[in-house]
Amino acid sequence: MKALPRVLALALLVAAGCSTFKATTPAGFVELPEQERYDYRATTHDGVVLSVRSLDNEPSGDEAFWTRAVELRLRHQGGYALLDSRAVSAREGLTGRLLRFGHDEGARPHLYQVTLFVTYKRIYVLEAGGSREAVERESAKLEAFVA
Repeated sequence: MKALPRVLALALLVAAGCSTFKATTPAGFVELPEQERYDYRATTHDGVVLSVRSLDNEPSGDEAFWTRAVELRLRHQGGYALLDSRAVSAREGLTGRLLRFGHDEGARPHLYQVTLFVTYKRIYVLEAGGSREAVERESAKLEAFVA
C-alpha cells in the first residue's frame, strides 16, 4: 500500500510525447501557453483553473485502479475530502470517472475535481479547481469541458 502513492506520482509525472485529444477553451477562460507539466491549461480571471494531461497507462491499470489511487493520494497526502464520485461520458463515447474533493485553505473552502478517462494505452487526467464559489459558478462550463 505504501508503494501506491509513489506509483501514482510517477505515473502522473510521466507525460506523453504527443497530445491525443483536442481541448476547446470555454468562454470566460484563457489558455495558458507553454505549460511544462500539462498538455493543456486554462484559467478564469478569478482563479478557476482547468487542465488536461495525457499520460501513458504505465504501469497498466484500469479505471478502478487509477480512481482509487487518485482518491487515496488526495485524501491521505493532500488533506482533501471526497465529496462525490460519479460516472461520466465524453461525446465520443469514452467513459470515465469524476471525483470531487473539498479542501479548506484558511477560511476559504475550495473545490477540486479530477476526471479520469482510462484506455488501454492512455490516461486522460482532467483537473479543475478553485474557490468553491468560483467553481460552482463555472460548473456548467466545467461539465461541458469534460464532455
